[in-house]
Amino acid sequence: MTGWFDLLQWMPAEAQATFGMLAQRRRYRAGETIYGQGTHGREMYRLVDGSVRLSFVRANGCELVYLVFAPGDCFGVSSVVDGGERPQTAQASTDITVDVLQARDFDGLRAAHREADEAMMKLLARQMRAMSASFANASLGTLRQRVARCLADAARSFGKPAEGGIALDQHLPQSEIALMVGTSRQSVNRVLQEFQSEGLVATRYGSVLIRSPGRIGEIAHEA
Repeated sequence: MTGWFDLLQWMPAEAQATFGMLAQRRRYRAGETIYGQGTHGREMYRLVDGSVRLSFVRANGCELVYLVFAPGDCFGVSSVVDGGERPQTAQASTDITVDVLQARDFDGLRAAHREADEAMMKLLARQMRAMSASFANASLGTLRQRVARCLADAARSFGKPAEGGIALDQHLPQSEIALMVGTSRQSVNRVLQEFQSEGLVATRYGSVLIRSPGRIGEIAHEA
């Protein structure tokens, strides 16, 4: 499965096969930390199944969720590039399976397939854009706009066509949306109830069906 943040989508088939041979499969339980903010790491990850949340925690305990990764997405790549500290915490939102590639093996992949360099630059650029948008979404615009942006981004990343609209098939509880847009779960619930009364979404426990993706996108980008 190809994700929005999938390194392999920019690689030829031979390089993809090499990645698969070099990677080691690993599993984490829901709630487990894959790596912590400020720790050192020399491996990157490609999500096979489940979902992963990427977050930043300030010294006062305030938390901001940047991204929720879906199957096919790659993460933890910056420390493979520069060997520096992890800038965020990655945590399993559900039981997950990941393919893990050590930095030394990625260096070997680059040596054998020069397309890997360009693929990594494209992945880092896409993630940088997404994180910049996440910062803006947590602080700019009305709450209604911020929630709509969050839903639109989630639909783009892991939404699936379903009867009546676009289903967010990864677990995305209201508490997670609240951390993405910088508010409380109760405030997010009020906005989602508004959207539901307008026929734009249908909410279930831990999931959302976007009935009108076009209108949600319009709200997200209103001046």
